[in-house]
Amino acid sequence: MYSFLKKREHGSLRPRQFVRAESTKRAYSLQLSPRKEVTRIHRGSVQSIKVENVEQRYMISGGGDGRIHVYDLNTPPDSDGHVRINPVASVSREQRHRYAVTTLSWFPFDTGMFISSSNDNSIRIWDTNSMTPACVFDLESHVHCQAISPVASHCLVASGADEPRIRLCDLKSGASTHSLTGHNGSILSVAWSPRQEHVLYSGGVDGTVRVWDIRRAAACLMSLDQHNTDNSDPLADTNKAHGAGVNGLCFSSDNERLITLGLDEKIRMWDAYTGRNTLVNYGSLWRNRFQWYMEATVSGSDVWPPLLYVPSDDQQVLVYELNTGRLSRRLKGAYGRVTCVEKRAGLQELYSGSMDCEILVWEPEEDRSSSLDDEHPSDEDAWSESEEE
Repeated sequence: MYSFLKKREHGSLRPRQFVRAESTKRAYSLQLSPRKEVTRIHRGSVQSIKVENVEQRYMISGGGDGRIHVYDLNTPPDSDGHVRINPVASVSREQRHRYAVTTLSWFPFDTGMFISSSNDNSIRIWDTNSMTPACVFDLESHVHCQAISPVASHCLVASGADEPRIRLCDLKSGASTHSLTGHNGSILSVAWSPRQEHVLYSGGVDGTVRVWDIRRAAACLMSLDQHNTDNSDPLADTNKAHGAGVNGLCFSSDNERLITLGLDEKIRMWDAYTGRNTLVNYGSLWRNRFQWYMEATVSGSDVWPPLLYVPSDDQQVLVYELNTGRLSRRLKGAYGRVTCVEKRAGLQELYSGSMDCEILVWEPEEDRSSSLDDEHPSDEDAWSESEEE
């Protein structure tokens, strides 16, 4: 921090560069928080956690016990400076899912509503204030995932279940409007395009990642091909994104790259516009053996090079440089398989959920330079050109 401040003072570092440099330094120094903890409340695995993007204040968690909890991340510290984040609201025993929660989503424009999917064959729309379901969709098969568009004017929730079709559930009518067919077998992952409100991506147990335009009669636009084969047919049966099922999808912060996670234990990055594999090699250290939806995330736009945070079956979160595939860091602290990660971009915090019923908080390492500056104020006059190198 000190050298960045001096460079800014002398005009060799622009304001935007200063913000990016400090944000990147913090992002690359994530550690298990010594002062923040989320109270262990789930009696089963933590399957999904989501931080809302309106205020970046509230987080929801869903577990293998069918329960859903809401947390206020702005909880003030105790007298000893320790922050203990307890649920501020919870779904009652009578209202909870009968089986494990699989995914959660906040309504993108309001914290008053969120969505859950479960192995009890249902998708539920919840009123955050009363923690009761406002609408329930019965899909008649285990629901692996659901997603709502972050930019759309429509209110459609896409679902992936133990069936070869994607159902679109309309929040306005309370009914399933229509289906998208093309996969062979269960749908393990779905994600809406962050830029095009009618474009949807899906990953199936058949190893394919399909791109859909829900306005079209022939809705499937293409099936991604890991080999970038020069084939005139974008829907060729030979097109495979992975050698096994695809149970995770997420986008880069600039929305130009799609990241897919496969049960072949491969991570791939694609051009979101052309659908071509960027051929970035993320190595073979990542573990992914179960058909549960895998929640990964990418660092914010103020971090360069951007980082990819991926939960792994071997009780850790792997941190990769997104554009090169280089393993940057291993975040170890969980005592069970890590199932989900979620960022709180405003404070550069990361939250991870795991099979040991815990939610861990990761935050940047405290900057020692500030304390050193307090101890040695004369350092301000001892600055030299070597600090810019």
